Amino acid sequence: MRTISYTEEYIFNSCHSYDRAKERAGLNRKRAEKMIQLARVRGIGSEDCSWSLDKRFLRMRSDDKTKAIAYNGYCFIFDRETLQCVTLYSLPKRFGRKKTFYYTGKADGIYERISSNVYE
Repeated sequence: MRTISYTEEYIFNSCHSYDRAKERAGLNRKRAEKMIQLARVRGIGSEDCSWSLDKRFLRMRSDDKTKAIAYNGYCFIFDRETLQCVTLYSLPKRFGRKKTFYYTGKADGIYERISSNVYE
């Protein structure tokens, strides 16, 4: 039987975060622990996001005591002092994608100018 060495690197997560990982991601405790650890290392915060809507999404879920991290389609909420995972939930479908707007007045004007130059 393997024993866990309790070092400074090992951080205990809340029981609530394991319950949410099981409910929302379908992960057992061991897989949830691995995913939370990867989110701490590889996840992106609001300062790393390239799109302003994504930055705002993560900033609205962060405050003085917690920090929101996006990783693998989920938003992890960590305690700033202890780096303990408090909870997690899935990110919206639009997160991380470029926002394009079709059928605006500017786009119609561009197509009219292009088509008028072709026929002249």
